[in-house]
Amino acid sequence: MSVAKAMAQRVTGHLQLRELREGAVWFTKTRVPGRRPEQTTRRLAPAHLGGGQPRRGALTRRQAEDALADMLALERRYVSTGHYRDQPGGVTFADAAAEFLHHVEVVKGRERSTLHDYRGTVQRLNARWGDRPITAITVRDVEQLRDDLMKSGLRPRTVVRYLSVMHGVLKLAMRRHGLMRNVASADLVDRPTVRYSGEFVTLDGEQLAALVRAAENVQDEVLYLTAAYTGMRQGELRALRWRDVDFAGDRIHVRRSATNGANAQIKAPKSGKVRSVPMMPQVAAALARLGQREHFTGEDDLVFGNAVGEVENDHLLRRRYRRALEAAELPAIRFHDLRHVFGSTAVKAFALSDVQAMLGHAHVTTTMRYVHHRPGRDDAARLAAAFAGEAVSPDVSRTSESERNSAQLSDTESK
Repeated sequence: MSVAKAMAQRVTGHLQLRELREGAVWFTKTRVPGRRPEQTTRRLAPAHLGGGQPRRGALTRRQAEDALADMLALERRYVSTGHYRDQPGGVTFADAAAEFLHHVEVVKGRERSTLHDYRGTVQRLNARWGDRPITAITVRDVEQLRDDLMKSGLRPRTVVRYLSVMHGVLKLAMRRHGLMRNVASADLVDRPTVRYSGEFVTLDGEQLAALVRAAENVQDEVLYLTAAYTGMRQGELRALRWRDVDFAGDRIHVRRSATNGANAQIKAPKSGKVRSVPMMPQVAAALARLGQREHFTGEDDLVFGNAVGEVENDHLLRRRYRRALEAAELPAIRFHDLRHVFGSTAVKAFALSDVQAMLGHAHVTTTMRYVHHRPGRDDAARLAAAFAGEAVSPDVSRTSESERNSAQLSDTESK
């Protein structure tokens, strides 16, 4: 084979850096023999050209080069196995799904828990269509998938997730491989109706007081009280720093959240937006007393950190919480259900839209929209009035700082 012919059959590509209105962006330009079209230019991701940690979704030059290398390796495998030459449309669903998983992890920067769900969904879809060319999958095939999943007993919400992932796989294939239409589109395949009962489990005032009394240390007392009286999520509480507690403004700023697992990461809240919640006098007083502890009271210190001032392990937190529930002889409700204490009471004083903003979520639909809320000057007082008769004030003085640290260190060592 001549050198010129060998070069013509090679899969090649390179990066391009373009300055757009929103800033610098990486593009890939590739040439894949046998693919239609053979030469393509695609947007990869925003470019991170300075120092420091890249923002979510942005790639450094090294990361962009690695993404291009993965893309070229995948294209070479397609060419070597004859996908573009022998199969209608070339790419199988399994190949397109692998590209999708790589895309949502590297380019979109999805969270670890989300990626885990995606991979589980893709595994089941691959069992059905893994070896089939993407162009051979029809609308009727997707409808049959929906019907089979419903018959298997899966909830409508879970079925919608399968269809959404399927849609995402084919949407990316339309951009990368010239797929003409997305047969999993909601315009072509009806989604099951997702209904929510609105039922939830919560604690009343006496039960919450019993839970606070049963806490194993002072910090957990304040943690449970703050969770119930602000509606903050567990990850948001674990990432809360003293500079986020605005005593003068009677509010707490929710700026970040901690992921679960042994190596917790600090990220933006679930909504991706900062919000503020009213801080009732009972919460302010409890936090103020907690701020008098010996260590970890600086602006950048965590309010509810572990014994060495780092992000608390979510497993240890939940374990202590379950022990407190048992000690107080309360139902085995989730820590997350403490949010319902806030929500169910706050609606007595505020419009539903205001409460949803305070909680950091919008109307419950198949896709969640988040809004940003700034409490008014008298929100904390109005919220306190709604909780009148149910207020709980933890006895912060009953446990010394050394005893609290010893209890937390014991939990850490037993992990």
